[in-house]
Amino acid sequence: MGAHNGAGQRGFIFRGQTILLATAFLLPGIAPSFFGWLNGLLAIPVFLPLYLYGINQGSLYIRNGALLAVAGAIPLHILPLVLFSLTFIPLGYSLNKSAVTGESEWRTGARGSLILGGCWLVFWAVYGAVEGMNPYTSLLQLLDAGFAQANEYYRTSGELPAEALLQLEQIIEGARTLVPKILPGLLCCTVILTVWLNLIGSSKIIDKVRPGQKPWRKYSLWRLPDHLVWFAIGAGSLLLLDLGILSTIALGVVLVCGLLYFFQGLAVFIHLLERWNVPLYFRIIIYAVLILQSYGLLLLTILGLADVWVDFRRRPHDENKTTNDESEHRED
Repeated sequence: MGAHNGAGQRGFIFRGQTILLATAFLLPGIAPSFFGWLNGLLAIPVFLPLYLYGINQGSLYIRNGALLAVAGAIPLHILPLVLFSLTFIPLGYSLNKSAVTGESEWRTGARGSLILGGCWLVFWAVYGAVEGMNPYTSLLQLLDAGFAQANEYYRTSGELPAEALLQLEQIIEGARTLVPKILPGLLCCTVILTVWLNLIGSSKIIDKVRPGQKPWRKYSLWRLPDHLVWFAIGAGSLLLLDLGILSTIALGVVLVCGLLYFFQGLAVFIHLLERWNVPLYFRIIIYAVLILQSYGLLLLTILGLADVWVDFRRRPHDENKTTNDESEHRED
């Protein structure tokens, strides 16, 4: 009787996990206006069953959930959207491997970014081949058309004086020239930001489900390798020179490094708030001010860069600077 009840309970969990995964893959395509944000967090429902139930059992949940989602997407005519959602599955496996082997946060994020970026490249290459178009070129044309429409709207509306209209046209033309240069860097930042959100979300949920067993340290202790700062310095130096394609590449590297040091600056800032025992309600106000102020994000980026030399979180002096995350991985 007990064995029968146990088997029934396992079957219920199996079906429940499968349905939850299929729902997570389907919702962004069914109601993008309400659940479109979920499309950036789909590695979390992939990672959780792998980490909680093991690679074999978790893979069964993921396989059945993906098949059920594809089966549901065909009659709903949202198959491309669901297939894009499935590109997060390799990232979930990558996060699980890093968690099981005890890899540091920055190594986890770096490998996850390469895997997710590669999956997205393959998806859009196949999608473009099937549709007979170049997704990257189409995106550039779509953005350029948006700028042109905005320019035409303000020019014909008569709402702005001539001087203000001239300034606006110059700004729009400058943006149309700048976008093709920064778009590759922005796309790389999108991949990195997506991995960062999934990594934080996965760690938080595991800490709630299994307190004290989260696979990575708390966010305020996350740290980039110190030698990364030289990429930022080198790219910034190249950006000051007019070297054509090299300057464009340097601009993309600066954008990526800026995002990474923003993450580190945020970790330092949270660490300082924790050290000073700032009340939660006051922290929320501070976060809101930083987000709303145009210079807040820049200040956090500068704080992250300064941490390389100032060391706000006081590392041990004998710590290996290139592998410090690995040596401290499970201290907290």
